[in-house]
Amino acid sequence: MFITVKDALALPAMAAAVLAGGSKGLKRKITSVNIMEVPGISKFVKAEELIVTTMYPIRDNGDSQLTLIPNLMKKGVSALAIAPLAHDKDIPEIMIRLADEHSFPLIKLPMDTSFNEIINPILEQILERKHIETEYRFRARIIGDILSGKISSKSQIMSLGQYYNWDFAKEFLPILMKLDSSEYDHLRLQLHTFSEIAENHGIKDTIVADFSFGILLLIPFSNTKGYQSMINKSIKSYLENFPKAKIGIGKPIGDIIQLSKGLQEARQAVELSERLPSFGRSVDYNGLGVYRLLAIGDDADLANKKEFVKEKLSALIDYDKANNAALILTLHEFFKEGGNLRKAAKNLFVHHNTMSNRLKLIEEIAGINLADAEIRLEIQIALKLAAIL
Repeated sequence: MFITVKDALALPAMAAAVLAGGSKGLKRKITSVNIMEVPGISKFVKAEELIVTTMYPIRDNGDSQLTLIPNLMKKGVSALAIAPLAHDKDIPEIMIRLADEHSFPLIKLPMDTSFNEIINPILEQILERKHIETEYRFRARIIGDILSGKISSKSQIMSLGQYYNWDFAKEFLPILMKLDSSEYDHLRLQLHTFSEIAENHGIKDTIVADFSFGILLLIPFSNTKGYQSMINKSIKSYLENFPKAKIGIGKPIGDIIQLSKGLQEARQAVELSERLPSFGRSVDYNGLGVYRLLAIGDDADLANKKEFVKEKLSALIDYDKANNAALILTLHEFFKEGGNLRKAAKNLFVHHNTMSNRLKLIEEIAGINLADAEIRLEIQIALKLAAIL
């Protein structure tokens, strides 16, 4: 378990500390603390340590000051905290510059700092996080067992809910977050982060579970005035805290037995966000429309959908590639504007006669009649499928 350098600086024991350099490295992880009061400390440090020192061993050694931060970076050290030996002793400018260059947090402590006053609170915070996270992960296993069917008795589920202070009689909104690998590696072991974000917007008791397919959030749901705004603000905060994340939102579930259905809806929504960026980073299942029916199932279903797209669009796609044309785009705009040639032509910055000629060419190449409602439906479905395959 770890805390970040930013977390450490927020502790009361670090209230008088000043970040001298390396401000871009505040998300670096701290798993332990070490003291540097002997020369050559970089030989003995470990990754993800916060090093605390007075700089005494190298106070007059310019070469050592020049190489210290690069060496600590190579070892994966999290940050360096310096308590000067005298009031007039500032951190060497070269070290501040190197800290900024390497995004390595360099912290100045008050001269009279007791190392124990720094080390103990940080280690206590790490242990507290570990305890909290262990509890979160154990609780997450219960959700996994419900989803897998290992726990299927309603009475047993309700009993477990009471034990963990989960009110399964409430409605829950299932939200699935898919993180970028860099975001996931950094925060996957701190599930409490996700519930804290919701709590900051007035939503308590969010259940969090970490699965191979993403982070599942079960947010208590209510139709009361203002509650939807709280949910929207929470989702906005998730997107801000995880800039590469995608979010899928299922329908509210009033019965915990329906959890797997809610999760499936959230998965379908988030997968569409991944496949079709135009939907945005947060997709609500309720807003999927016809895309609910176009979800990709097993391999056979995928192959069937690809074959359908090939039958309907391949001739047009091949023509576009060979002639640097835009027949597929023309169809998109034509259908988007409900068949209104003038509006579609305006969107494409072409004359409506050009638009008309393109549609005739499309009919000729694809062997279709766009006046046929059935044909139009098939082409629209193929276009939507092509966008998500």
